[in-house]
Amino acid sequence: MDAAGEFSLRFYGNGGKDIDRVKILVEGRSINVGGDFTLEWWMKATSAENSSSACLSSEGDPWIYGNIIFDRDVFGPGDYGDYGVSLAGGRIAFGINQLGNGFTLCGARPVADGRWHHIAVTRRQSDGRMQIFVDGQLDASGFGPLEDIRYRDGRPIPPSYPNDPYLVIGAEKHDLNRALYPSYSGWIDEVRLSRIIRYNGPFPPPTAPFAPDADTVALYHFDEGPEGPCTGGVSDSMGTNDGECRYGSVDRSAGPVYSRDTPIGTITPPTILSGPTVSPMATMAVVSWTTDVDATSEVRWGTSCGMWSLSRQSATPTRSHAVALDGLSPNTSYCLQVRSTNGAGSTSWTPAGGLSFVTLSTEFRIDLPLILR
Repeated sequence: MDAAGEFSLRFYGNGGKDIDRVKILVEGRSINVGGDFTLEWWMKATSAENSSSACLSSEGDPWIYGNIIFDRDVFGPGDYGDYGVSLAGGRIAFGINQLGNGFTLCGARPVADGRWHHIAVTRRQSDGRMQIFVDGQLDASGFGPLEDIRYRDGRPIPPSYPNDPYLVIGAEKHDLNRALYPSYSGWIDEVRLSRIIRYNGPFPPPTAPFAPDADTVALYHFDEGPEGPCTGGVSDSMGTNDGECRYGSVDRSAGPVYSRDTPIGTITPPTILSGPTVSPMATMAVVSWTTDVDATSEVRWGTSCGMWSLSRQSATPTRSHAVALDGLSPNTSYCLQVRSTNGAGSTSWTPAGGLSFVTLSTEFRIDLPLILR
């Protein structure tokens, strides 16, 4: 077996013949979660290979019309419940259903851009809260059904739907209608399912393979290898929920295959491309700059360069940074520096010697006339 982080799995969206997917039995196993959970993974995809239409957060199961990434559906209303995740219009769609009462939460941030993204979805049973995180930032939040959504162990398996008791990765599990319920085409790596809600706010995306802990239910590194067709088993690092690759082709390239294109080591520290520039007023100033990747924003300033008495920061990753400095004094000299940070590190404080500016003597305001009727 190759070293951790060596491979990912590449799917091609064949969506038929029970192939181009990973199948993991959930019945009678710890992976059969139904209360609080976090499902997270790395993915890389393009919109050209995943052309499903966008979805709007709503009641029901519209996630099933996206390019399906994770399918733990039960055909029909089921006995307890089910869930699934798809790429709908290039954004993440996360669905929960309990005895026919469903809700789909749709993300806002495009992720089908040919770059690796860390995705996490969480579900809280007590109030049905559902969340989608993209690269460590909250992308969408809503509320779905409550109660237990496990697959009911021992339920009769309908002859027409033998994949009911499985979690399927990379495809619509029933192969019902490839046009209506398309399968996912792209890369997936580092899939972790946890029995807790791991994220309630912004967090740095991981920069190394996950390590099992007490709250990990299942963890798949997909590092069995070698590069090429995945035709055997896939190992759960917890040792309890191994799965299998179903390799083959309908009318596209055969998948899944082990690929050396992985997210590990692809995160690089940000670089400041332009700025900072300052737009001063009398009692405030706006500082702007740009970076090559999404990163946080931080400014430090004082009345002379090197004397940094104040600071302000924003944890929201962006490439176009703008931070307002308030509480300044009119007609006063100041000096500032900026930096940006992501999960791989920080830029240097920029500019190295500081950027000086002077606030205006008075605020310029436009007063609109009062019109009496």
